[in-house]
Amino acid sequence: MLIKARTAGTSRRDRRSGIVMAVAGLVLAVAAGILLLVTVPGLHAEERDFKAASPCPATAPAPDCERPVAATVKGTETETNRKAPRYWLVLDERDGTPHRVRMNEKAYPVVGAVEKGDPVTLWYWRGHIRFIDFHGLRQSTHEDPTGAYRLPTAIGMALSAFALNFFWCGYWSARRSGSSRLRAPWQLMVPTTATLFLAAAVGTGGYLGDGLGEALRYSAAGAAPVLAVTAAVAAWKVREDRRRETDTIEVAPVVPAGEEICLGLIIGDVPYSVDGFHTLVAGPGLLAATPDPTGHFARKVVPRTLVVERVRPPYRTDPGPDLTNFLIAECRDGGTPVLIAAPQVHMPWVLGALEPTDQDQDQDQDQEPAPEPAPGPVTSDSARAADGRT
Repeated sequence: MLIKARTAGTSRRDRRSGIVMAVAGLVLAVAAGILLLVTVPGLHAEERDFKAASPCPATAPAPDCERPVAATVKGTETETNRKAPRYWLVLDERDGTPHRVRMNEKAYPVVGAVEKGDPVTLWYWRGHIRFIDFHGLRQSTHEDPTGAYRLPTAIGMALSAFALNFFWCGYWSARRSGSSRLRAPWQLMVPTTATLFLAAAVGTGGYLGDGLGEALRYSAAGAAPVLAVTAAVAAWKVREDRRRETDTIEVAPVVPAGEEICLGLIIGDVPYSVDGFHTLVAGPGLLAATPDPTGHFARKVVPRTLVVERVRPPYRTDPGPDLTNFLIAECRDGGTPVLIAAPQVHMPWVLGALEPTDQDQDQDQDQEPAPEPAPGPVTSDSARAADGRT
């Protein structure tokens, strides 16, 4: 029989899903920790050292000084097959050492000004070309450490938000999933949706902050409204759950004017439930399943003995494929339970196709037993026969 209870015990599958989500959250948390506690502080330190560096003295170069090297431009290259173009300078140092230097994501001021044969100055710091001078114009290369911490900070903050969501989903699946039989319960969907906005907010805050402390302040400011809205939605859903006695969804049947084709399937121990038949044909007095997306051949027509009991959201216990974005019509064909899955927008057609037609009503009237004739007056012959006299 079809189970209509709104609660179910936590299954082994739920606990296994909870463990997988917890492990995923742990991996994200470790990655975020490495970025925020190791990578970002290192990049901050490198930027401070770079800003404090000075040109190398001619007599005894210091370990962290900036060393100028003369070079000649051989050409420029531009890669435009990406969202942001990449610019390159092809150079030869005075001693003949060739370079293909990737510049920052700008065509100015040096890349767009130099021509083949122009002299430029390469500035080295810690073994890498950090910027290039051309007649007083300076442009940073891709190796410039200024602001290099921003993207790792943003990624680390966003990963932290996703890690928290995975931890919550893992806990709820392993310990609390028995409170809802739904395949997509709000206890998972609301936090997951909020996590997308939260990750965007804290990621933006992490990118805009000049330091980890400032990034945390910006992230907190962006996260506050997201958390407030999430808490309000969660409180409203808890109240709705307490007031709602059933998860039945009211859907008004709509009898199609002609044959309509939609995505859907029929699940049950009945002849018209066939694997691979994922298309429904709905019409006046007609509902059929077919593997043909056009709905023309190999139809399995649903008999008129099928009766719809109610419409509800999909359950985790429903057999068949993932039906998260469908509605489920619980039906019964005699003593056999049957499920019909269809998108919400098309469920009215399914119900309308199963509505009794005028022909069905006429057949029901024809099958009604004829009324017994009223007893007529008793004659003397019949009376004597009843008395046993001849």
